[in-house]
Amino acid sequence: MSSSKEPMRINVDVTNPGQFFACCGLLELADRFWNGAEGWFDDGSFQLQAITTSTGDLVSDLMNSIARCGVTNTMTVEQTARLEELAGMKGKDHLKNPAFEVEKKGLEKLRREEPIVLLDPFNLRIDWFLDELAGGNRFKTWAGQQSVLQIASVMKHATESILSRNDRSDRWLNQTQSGCGLPFNFDSDLGAQGAAIDIGFSFDPLTASAATRIESTVRPCLELLAFVGLQRFRPRQLPNENRFIYCLWQQPLSPAIAHPAACGLLPLGENRSFEFRLLYRTKYLKSFLPAIPYLGDFHE
Repeated sequence: MSSSKEPMRINVDVTNPGQFFACCGLLELADRFWNGAEGWFDDGSFQLQAITTSTGDLVSDLMNSIARCGVTNTMTVEQTARLEELAGMKGKDHLKNPAFEVEKKGLEKLRREEPIVLLDPFNLRIDWFLDELAGGNRFKTWAGQQSVLQIASVMKHATESILSRNDRSDRWLNQTQSGCGLPFNFDSDLGAQGAAIDIGFSFDPLTASAATRIESTVRPCLELLAFVGLQRFRPRQLPNENRFIYCLWQQPLSPAIAHPAACGLLPLGENRSFEFRLLYRTKYLKSFLPAIPYLGDFHE
């Protein structure tokens, strides 16, 4: 097999950890869709190349597949149907049988928290936010009462809207949209804007009414692809510190090889490394902060 056509180029700010992990997520999806892909960082961009003998417009095909793929979670058809049935009951029916309310709350918890699945053609299960053993859940940026399925679904819908009207793949990570819902907050440009305490009030209570709602502008492609990227690609944490390291790689690598390269575990020459911190907006809500060049494991 051989490389197909010219590489796909995506503009990237490598000091934005959300954009870095979005590139990793795009590599993951391209590898699954193209049945083989390699990616690398080069001069302000991420290059992505199919390793295939296929013909046609591979970039367009990938773009359309990301836009059209379904998003769900691992709840069974029976569980989903039962939740809909319980949600449709009148309040007096729940009062007659308290077990209904207990069952409903249990199913609602599953709907909020179960692993996410990107359907055909990717068939990718995303559950890093539940990984306590390897520490993947430390990058969970949303609170327990927020639904990961809802966030992923609205970011996917907004991504579909952007991709349907824009064929410039190099701009994917910088395309913005307003009023599309709450993001994951992987985009460090959002995290750097400060928490509610910095602004003086919280936006969340204002969302219930259109008259008071303050619509935020987000970059949904960045948010969705970073969510995908964190499934395989994780930064290295400095022991007992809120400092996380990721590394650029400058030669074509498949996801399986790029994975250890991204956290600096492969001797690939003078690859640039960056560190970032998590902003704790509340006890449960977090954001990614902008990265700076990594200069070593010093302690403050």
